[in-house]
Amino acid sequence: MTVLDFLRLTGRSWRTLLIGVAIGLLGAFGYTQVQPHVFTANSSGFVTAGPSEGGLIGGSEAAVAKAQSYLPLITSRPVYEKIAQNPDSGLAEGQTLTGRLTASVAPNSNLIEVQASADSPAAAVALANGALQAMADVISDLESQAGGGVSSVTVLPLQDAVAPTSPESPNLRNNLLIGAGIGLVLAYVFVFLRKALDVKVRNSKDLASAAGVGSLGRIPKSPQLMGKNRASNDADAIAAESFRRLRTNLRFASVDEEIRSMVITSSNAGEGKSTIATSLAQVLAQSNTPTILIDADLRRPTVASVLGIDGSVGLSEVLSGQISLEDALTATKTPGLYALPSGRIPPNPSEMLGSEAMRSIIRLLSQDYIVIIDAPPLLPVTDAAILSTRVDGVVLVATAGRTRREDVGAARDMLSQVHGRLLGTVLNMVPPRDTADGYEYRRNRSYYVTANKKGMPVFKSAKGHVDLLEPQPDTNAPATISLAPRANVAPQNAGKKAQPQAAPQQTAVAEPPLSNAAPSDSENAPTRRSRRGA
Repeated sequence: MTVLDFLRLTGRSWRTLLIGVAIGLLGAFGYTQVQPHVFTANSSGFVTAGPSEGGLIGGSEAAVAKAQSYLPLITSRPVYEKIAQNPDSGLAEGQTLTGRLTASVAPNSNLIEVQASADSPAAAVALANGALQAMADVISDLESQAGGGVSSVTVLPLQDAVAPTSPESPNLRNNLLIGAGIGLVLAYVFVFLRKALDVKVRNSKDLASAAGVGSLGRIPKSPQLMGKNRASNDADAIAAESFRRLRTNLRFASVDEEIRSMVITSSNAGEGKSTIATSLAQVLAQSNTPTILIDADLRRPTVASVLGIDGSVGLSEVLSGQISLEDALTATKTPGLYALPSGRIPPNPSEMLGSEAMRSIIRLLSQDYIVIIDAPPLLPVTDAAILSTRVDGVVLVATAGRTRREDVGAARDMLSQVHGRLLGTVLNMVPPRDTADGYEYRRNRSYYVTANKKGMPVFKSAKGHVDLLEPQPDTNAPATISLAPRANVAPQNAGKKAQPQAAPQQTAVAEPPLSNAAPSDSENAPTRRSRRGA
């Protein structure tokens, strides 16, 4: 992991790290509150040995030596007994002095300091003063015995102890710093452990690594692509631009061979394949590329409900020979886009999709139209694997933070076993604030175009001002690339009785070809509309 990867991981996991620090602070605060408070007070005095030649501060060499030699007395039994006998020492009955008294001598001086600890400021002051006096009495007694009743060493009190204002321990500030540090470290351990054990697809790199092919696009998470709004990808400018990018990448997915038909599928259900198939078909049609969207999910069809068309008759009836392909095709609100709904749910979907009739339909329609097939997920059923052998390629959809990498690998293996061609992958529902895949959308958000209620484009600048421009007609001509449609062939029954005219915006769109016969002069008449046109 590089430094940049570490910073990105920190940015994505800042909430977890913040929670870890907060937990560490709370734990340190609670620990501090339950610990007994210890207050420390200091008292000091000078040790003199005979006449003071150098003054009290400097002290004679004998006084300095005596002060150093008497330091161990602070923890001796005679001193403890003297303190216990002194009613002013603040020592309660039954209390022990072990570890509560220390003594030290200032460097190169005869100044001795006594430090006492207690559970309250007053008790610490009384104990420090009492200990210094007890130590002076014991030293005087020892010197008197050694000198034949006359003591040559005297301890002169210099400064009485002062009541402390805050406890010596526990130290709240230090404990909080330590707790925050421990919480941060544990949070990082959790983040790295979660990353190491993570089996979900989080970004395009994870998806490309699991699928073994490159990424064709990333679709951001948007409320406009959920529920009943799935057919209106233009409502979100960022989402619309992501589908245009997917369209562009698909056009260059194959250099040596045209991509005329493709299956849109996923590893498991609920990963957004139908939404992506519908939106991709719409943006293809909007680029003057005649497109047909086939709902081949004969188990849980959704294309008809997304596009708002009648789905009672469709692919299953065509495959069973009940109606003709011409009657099943339905014009949509998007000029240049036709849909073939699933129709009624048959008892044998896999057999119907693997039939020769299905192969003929795809071959016939793909001669002059781009065919987008919304297929069932790969892992639950075998329908998509069968369809992958009938088309030019497969686009695999995965959901960021939901799809498991092992499921993507299993789907790839299924396609490989039937010799299906995997064109690439699409990562769906990318969080807009994800630093790995969504940052480019958030950074360039002000550049995307939205429309007002009148249909006029609204350009939002970086500073927030809004400019309204008149809408311009679409002058994009079909590009001479692999996905461009071939010359339109009018249907063979164009000379028959005309049907009611469809919407004006659809009159310039050629009907799906139903035969390979060359068009005659009578076939150049206005094209026939579906009996169930939009």
